[in-house]
Amino acid sequence: MVAIVDAWLTPFGKRKESLFDLAKESSLPLIRKFRDAIDFVIISNSYSGEFNGISGVNNLISTYLSLEDIPSIRVDNTSGSGGSAVLVAKSFLDSGMARAVLVIGVEKMSTMKTRDVTSVISSLLPPRERSVGISVPSLASLMTREYLDRYRARREAIAEVAVKNHRNGARNPFAHIRKEVTLSDVLSSPVVADPLTQYEFCPISDGSASLLLVRDEEALSFTGKPVYIKGVAMGSDSSHITDREDLLEMRSVKRAGELAMKFSGVERVDFAELHDMATILEIVEAEALGLLRRGEGWKYYLEGRTEIDGDMPINTSGGLNSKGHPIGASGVAQLVEAFHQIRGEAGERQVKDARTGLSLSMAGFGNSATVTVVGDEP
Repeated sequence: MVAIVDAWLTPFGKRKESLFDLAKESSLPLIRKFRDAIDFVIISNSYSGEFNGISGVNNLISTYLSLEDIPSIRVDNTSGSGGSAVLVAKSFLDSGMARAVLVIGVEKMSTMKTRDVTSVISSLLPPRERSVGISVPSLASLMTREYLDRYRARREAIAEVAVKNHRNGARNPFAHIRKEVTLSDVLSSPVVADPLTQYEFCPISDGSASLLLVRDEEALSFTGKPVYIKGVAMGSDSSHITDREDLLEMRSVKRAGELAMKFSGVERVDFAELHDMATILEIVEAEALGLLRRGEGWKYYLEGRTEIDGDMPINTSGGLNSKGHPIGASGVAQLVEAFHQIRGEAGERQVKDARTGLSLSMAGFGNSATVTVVGDEP
C-alpha cells in the first residue's frame, strides 16, 4: 500500500503562465519540503505537443524544476492521464523501484480556440466515427437523450448536476468558475450539443496539480496525517463507441470500480470525485460505480442527496464542470480534493466525517477508466 503525504494545485482557469510555470507553481511547495526524498518524477500530460508545440515534456519540466538528476516519465492517457499516472506511481513504489514519487499533472489549453480544442480532443475517437462528425460533446448529447428516454428522467435533473457543481465550485478558491448558477441559468444558456447547454460542459482550462506518494510504512515520517491509497484499478472498453452494446453501460468504469473497491476492502465511500466533462456523465458514472441506483440516479439530484451534506456527496470540488478540466491535471486534482477532504482541510466544502473517498479518472468517453479509493487508515 502507498500513501499521499502532500498535495497542492494551482488555481484553474485561463492562465497567462507557461506550461512550465504552472507545473512549478503546483510542485514547488512539495519540492521545497521533500527534495532529498524524491527519487522519481511522473508528469501527467496529454497535449503539450498539440497545444504548446513541446515534446519531451517530462525531461524539460524536470530540468526547469532543477530535478534533472531524478528519472522522469510522461504518462499520456488523454483525460484519464492523472489516474493512470497515480497507478504507475503506485506500481513503482510497490515494486521497490522508488521510495518517493512526485506526480505532476499539468495542461495549458487556452492557446487554442474552443473549436480547435474540441477537434484535438475528439481525435481520440476512431477515424470511422470522426468521419461522420461524431465528437465527444455529441456523444454526451446522445447519452443524455438515451438516458432521458429510457428512464423517463426529468430534464431538469440533468441540469441540477451543473447547479450543484457550480455551487461547490463557488466555494473552491482554486476553481475556474467561481459562480453559482440557477436551474434557469443552466437551461437557458446557449445549447452546445442538444439538449445540453453551455453550463453543462466543462470549461477549457489551464492548471496543474501535484502529489507526493510514498510507501505506507514510511508515510508517518513525512506527515502526521497521510491519506492512504487503499485500492486502485483500471478498466478498458472499445474506442469504437458504435460497437458498444449499450451507450449507458460504462463497462470500463464499472470494472475499474469493482476491482478498486475489492482491493480496498471498503464497502462504501463517503464522497466521490467523478469525471463530469458533461453533466450526464456524472450520473451515468455514479450508477456504473454503484454509488447511485441504476436508472434512478437522476432522482438523487432532485432530492439533494449528492450535495456536500447529502448521503452521497459527489464532486465537492466543483468537478470538471466548475473547477475546470486542464486535461493532464484533472485526475491528479481529484485526488488533491480527496486528500484535503480526508484530512478535514476542505473548508466550506468539507464533508462531515469523511474517512474514505473515491476518484474516477476517465479517458475519452469511457475508453478506459482508473478508479482510486483512498482512506484515513492503511
